[in-house]
Amino acid sequence: MMTEPLFDSAEFRQVCGHFPTGVTAVTAVTPDGTTAALTVNSFTSVSLTPPKVLFCLATSSSSFRVLMDSERIAIHILGQDQEDVARRFATSGLTGTEKLGGVAWVPGPDGVPLLPGTPAVLAGRKDEVITSGDHVIILLDVDHVHLKPSKVPALSFYRGRFVAPNGPVAE
Repeated sequence: MMTEPLFDSAEFRQVCGHFPTGVTAVTAVTPDGTTAALTVNSFTSVSLTPPKVLFCLATSSSSFRVLMDSERIAIHILGQDQEDVARRFATSGLTGTEKLGGVAWVPGPDGVPLLPGTPAVLAGRKDEVITSGDHVIILLDVDHVHLKPSKVPALSFYRGRFVAPNGPVAE
């Protein structure tokens, strides 16, 4: 049985923000062709054999229904030079089609949007969805990877800001 926390959600978010994370762009497509595009920093690898990753998604996200209806999902690891993509995909009130409208992309396996400018991409089929609190954990069976040689460091997020390995990204 969980006890009532002695802090509020804003304080919890602030504490968790002290852990730097990478920044990814997640894209998805439903069988009828509806797309989703969103920024996610709760991403991790799960297994090498079979290749499996996960990311977390708020059930209140405007992309939630599309992600739940999607079979194919792609996770793009963003470079430091792609803060504009991270900000665009984090914009609320836009559909996946509108978010993708300002970004170069190509259709990947089964039509999932792939962003060719990203340093690394993992794509696959949704394996399992686990509900936990106000989020879901989406496990992905990876069947497609692409690595683009790049000297650009990964984009990171720390204490509510996008950061580079050597300090904050210029605003």
